[in-house]
Amino acid sequence: MLTGLEPFAPRTDIRVGQRVGPLVVYGNYDDGTTGTVDAVWTSSDPDVVAIDEEGFAVAVGAGAAVVTATFEGFEVELDFIVEDPIPRSARDRPDDIGGPQVHFVYAVPSDWEDRNRDRFGEVERSIAAIQNWLAGETGQRLRVDTYQGRPDVSFLRLSFTHQEGDGTAGGTIHDVLREARRLGITGDKILAIYYEGSVAGVCGSAPLFGGGGAVYLGCTDAQLGADEESVSTYEVVMVHEMFHVFGAVASCAPNYVDGSHVNDVENDLMFAGVDRQPRGGETFVDVGRDDYYGHGRSDCVDVSRSRFLETAPGGMAGASVEVRLPAGDWPLRCELEH
Repeated sequence: MLTGLEPFAPRTDIRVGQRVGPLVVYGNYDDGTTGTVDAVWTSSDPDVVAIDEEGFAVAVGAGAAVVTATFEGFEVELDFIVEDPIPRSARDRPDDIGGPQVHFVYAVPSDWEDRNRDRFGEVERSIAAIQNWLAGETGQRLRVDTYQGRPDVSFLRLSFTHQEGDGTAGGTIHDVLREARRLGITGDKILAIYYEGSVAGVCGSAPLFGGGGAVYLGCTDAQLGADEESVSTYEVVMVHEMFHVFGAVASCAPNYVDGSHVNDVENDLMFAGVDRQPRGGETFVDVGRDDYYGHGRSDCVDVSRSRFLETAPGGMAGASVEVRLPAGDWPLRCELEH
């Protein structure tokens, strides 16, 4: 016998134009089992949130709405908040601060779907999660380029198709960096690029000491910017690629392996990922502080001294930030161009 319902939505804070779902309802039964049920969904205000034929919630207008699922006399609700999209920019906007900065870019091949990750808040939440994780691990964070108090994220529609970009990861990052000149980047900046698509079976690439790095959003089913307090594959990959840009891992590191990685601890951020076991789980920055971060040696690159990092508010490592790396999907299948 059915005893109650439990609703699920990927998220309930969404932006106008965004479509999330499908919405799911789980039925709880008196024998202890649970299963999905074919509930009927209704919205208290279809001008704010509408439910389409496939059971997705569609953000129509800014405001609040209650979405109700009904099944066999039971009802359960989800409270949705809808905001306007984040304004999009295809140019580097005036800086809030001076000096070295990391500028984020959402890049989409010419023939690929624009999923509005910059407008719907995914990139912004991803940046916040990166900052929180780095602060907890190291007491530092990226010096992020901001405009009027929020990350300055540029949108870049690429001139080449996804197929044309699906060569070597090293080649694609150079192609994207070249096209990023159209963004009018000013000042001492490197680029952190979220690329909409897959490239040669890797999750990211970056030139060592180069102008930026890229994460390829087709490499896994992980969710970009799920929330500000947890990191998934994409956030960890982005930090990995940024550390390559900062110079990690130098050949003078005691656990250096070809490709500018380390081979001592499998859960290290810069581990040579193809052989990592067990896959998934927590990731740490330079376990032992002896290879690329915080070792204090003057004769070997120590990225803790990078001009693109700064002390996080509070400046104390050790905060708890959840790391969501799917089992079987160690992300750092990294192709690096020296």
